[in-house]
This record gives sequence, C-alpha cells and structure tokens, in this order.
Amino acid sequence: MREKLLLTFLLILCLLGDAKSQNEGEMPIPTQAQLNWQNAELVAVFHYDLHVFDGKKYNQQQNRVTPMADYNVFNPTKLNTDQWIKAAKEAGCKIAILTATHETGFALYQSDVNPYSLKAVKWRDGKGDIVKDFVESCRKYGVKPGIYIGIRWNSFYGIHDFKVNGEGQFAETRQKHYNRICEGMVEELMSRYGDLAIVWFDGGAHGPEKGGPDVLSVFEKHQSNCIFYHNTQRADIRWGGSESGTVPYPSWGTFPFPFSHSANQDVIFKNNFQLLKEGDPDGKYYMPAMSDAPLRGFNGRHEWFWEPGDEAHVFPLENLVKMYYNSVGHNSSLILGLTPNSDGLMPEPDVKRLKEFGEEIERRFSNPITSTSGVGEKINLKLPKKQKINQIVLMEDIAKGERVRKFTVEGKTKNGWKTIFEGSCIGHKFIHRFDEMEISEVRLRIPESKGEPQLSDVSVYFVNN
Repeated sequence: MREKLLLTFLLILCLLGDAKSQNEGEMPIPTQAQLNWQNAELVAVFHYDLHVFDGKKYNQQQNRVTPMADYNVFNPTKLNTDQWIKAAKEAGCKIAILTATHETGFALYQSDVNPYSLKAVKWRDGKGDIVKDFVESCRKYGVKPGIYIGIRWNSFYGIHDFKVNGEGQFAETRQKHYNRICEGMVEELMSRYGDLAIVWFDGGAHGPEKGGPDVLSVFEKHQSNCIFYHNTQRADIRWGGSESGTVPYPSWGTFPFPFSHSANQDVIFKNNFQLLKEGDPDGKYYMPAMSDAPLRGFNGRHEWFWEPGDEAHVFPLENLVKMYYNSVGHNSSLILGLTPNSDGLMPEPDVKRLKEFGEEIERRFSNPITSTSGVGEKINLKLPKKQKINQIVLMEDIAKGERVRKFTVEGKTKNGWKTIFEGSCIGHKFIHRFDEMEISEVRLRIPESKGEPQLSDVSVYFVNN
C-alpha cells in the first residue's frame, strides 16, 4: 500500500512538472537580437537628408510629394560622424541608427542601383559614403550600428505610400522597377557594412503580397542576428503608440500578432493605439515596445531634422529624465531622434544636453544601496542598516520569457511591513519612484506568474531629486 501511494505521489509530481514545463514552453522567448535591443535601453536615431540644407522648416506633407530642386545643396563640409556617435554614447546610447534613405529617396551611400545617391553630388567628388563613416564610428566607440531605410515615400521617383502614380502597363512596369531598386538597396545595405543591430523601414515595407519589394528575404539572407522592423510578415519590436518617448504602465513585451501595423487595424489602431502601447500579456509573439521622441521636441516643436534657430526646443534635462522613467522604466527602449546640422556636426546645445542626460542617469542608477537576484514567489532584500529609500528597480531574466503577472513590493518599517507598490508587468526593467521611506528590508512577493519567476535584479536606491 505504501509503495502504491509513493508511486502515485511520484506520478503526480511528474505530471505537475510536465505541466509546468509545458506552460513555460508556451511563453514567447526573445531572440538574441531582441535581448541585445532591450539590454541597450537607450538608442539614438540620426535623421539626415537633403532637407537639412535648404534653410527651410521641415514640412513632412510637402516633402513627401515635392522633389528637391537641387540635390547639390548637400554639402556637409565639416562632417564628423565620430562626433555624432560620441555624443550619443555620452547619453548612454548603446545602439545608433542612421537614415540611409528618407522621404526624398536620396541615399547617403554609394548605391549601384539608386542613381539618386551620394554618387550624384559634387560633395567629396561624388565618392562620399556616410553610411560607411557612420558604421565605422559606431564600432570605434563600441556602439552597435543600425540602418533606417525609407521606401514608403520617395519624392524623386514619385512614390507615395509604396505606390507609383499612373495606371495600366506604365504603373505596372514602373512599380516593378521601383521594387527592384528597393530590393537592391536592401541587398547593398545589409551586405556591405557588417553585422547590424536593427534595420528600420520607415512606415513599414509592403511585401510582395501587396505588390511591394521582397525585402524580408534579402534581410534574412544577410542579417541573421538583427532586429527587423517591420512589414506585414514580421516585426521584432513594435511602435509604442506615440512619439512622446514614453509608454504607459503596464507595457508588456508580448503581442498577439507577428507584425505590428497595416493588418488587423481595427484592433491595433483603436482606442488611441492602446494595444501598441500596452501589449498583451497572453500574446504569442515576443515584440517589445519602443518609445521614440526627437531631442528637439520641446515647447510645441517636434523636429526630427535639423533646422536653423531651433536650439530653444531641445528638451530640458528634467523632461528627458521623465522620459527615461516612463520608457526604460516601463519595459521599453527609449529612442532619441538626433539632428546633425548642415555642417555635418551635432549642434553644441544638443551635445551638451545629451552629456547632461547621460551623467544624470548614471548618478541616479550607478550606486544602489543594495541588490539581489532570485527565483521563486518571494525574494527578500536586507539593507545594510535601516535607512531611507525612494526608488526600486526590478528586472526579470527575460531570456526565459516574461513570467511575472502580479507582484507586490513591501518595505519593513519600524511599524511593520508597508506596501510600496502593487503591479503586474516587470519585464526587462521596471522602475518605481516613491516618497522616501525608512526601512530595513524589502520584500518582493509574486502571487501570480507563468512558470517560476526569474528575477535578475532587485535593487533599491535613495536618489536626491
């Protein structure tokens, strides 16, 4: 009888173990490229195009349909991509992205398939390659390079929303021609510059199923460990639903569809992009949100490209810090849009603000009072002595998936345990600021999770704001 009970007990344990493994196995797991992306946390995207040189305010609607009168206005006589990347690194950015092409269709490299490129201009005798300079600067400073490709609009070729104008055979043959150019540019950009962290298609990229170029297969041939963002076949990250540099809480790293735009619009776009902002804890696809904003986006401005006399619209430091807490601290990456000027340099006010931002984040997060990691439903963190705290950072080991569904953070005061925060999503990183409390111990309780919780970091801080 005892042996029978023992066998039954062992069988139940095995079944429970199988169920647990099966449950954990169903969780979306990030690729190495997605892990690299979220570990980077801060990303710079450099916007550079012919519009920087025309002396006019950037007008996106007009620029998408109006070709530049003279592409030889492009003349960055002091171009220094080392200076760009050094400025981004001082802000803490670990990935930097360059607009190799944008809405004019002009390519910032030596293209063999797109004549509207640096081969066509007088600058550097038509031999310049800013993509090459940019990637080399990234590697010099230990920043991972990425490339942004704009093919949805091309004012030079008359492309609007992926399509050529006209009807019948004219439109059909011109569309095929444009598609071949796009595929050729992706082939060049994905094969010439080594390993990339991300390729970003501006406004997405129609695939062959919608009459567009087959960019995904070209990408997959050359960049096996790179973020693809995005078309209606695949998206490795998703837009966070605004250009405010923030996402709400919670913002889950999982999503119900393998792509983030253009399809299922009735679901994705409703309620002011709620699904893009919040994600879905039960989503089958790992696809974390990004939070993007231009550095020159303060006081009513929103400038992705440099314009003269716009220095007053560089975000103040306190605004950037708030962005950080509401992007990186909400399980998202923060992408800052940076704007080199017509000389080919990052403007000094922007460089100064980026350095201040990097130093402030370092000041706040480089010296925790104490830290730990752990596995399971309860993790305790004892402080060296009873002291004040006002900030906590939690991180899951997301290589094993986002597991936590509900958690409580408590602090042990002289009057017993007090609740600091009750939440749902932790993901790559969760940061919470609160009124200072004097405590001797912190307790993290996780009453609900999908599989066993895996915390890579539990840290507490006292930060003078």
